[in-house]
Amino acid sequence: MTLRLVSTGNGPALAIRDHLLPRVRRDGTLEVQRDAVRVIALRTGEWVFEHWTPFKDLSPEEASSPGYRHALQEQHTVPDLPYGFKVWHAGTKVLCVLWADSGAFQVIDFRRGDWEALALAL
Repeated sequence: MTLRLVSTGNGPALAIRDHLLPRVRRDGTLEVQRDAVRVIALRTGEWVFEHWTPFKDLSPEEASSPGYRHALQEQHTVPDLPYGFKVWHAGTKVLCVLWADSGAFQVIDFRRGDWEALALAL
């Protein structure tokens, strides 16, 4: 059996997300909570961080059971990535990551640069 190493380059983007997310959740301000999304933002100096999570009140007609929700989710051909995190530094979007509870993720935007070390030092 041949071992094949695959490097996606997503490690640094996920490390930055994982480092900053607790601070945004702790110190951020709720900006939106309606329809299908809740957005928490943290603005400090040259930084803007936005984190969104799914949010939707069930209508009386909707079943609230986990089994029902799971059945609806299984109908989708592409996995839902309901969580998101965006970072702007000095007015430029430098990171956007989407993910799901299942561990699936997608790095949408990731601009490499000096901002990475600054973000990890926060």
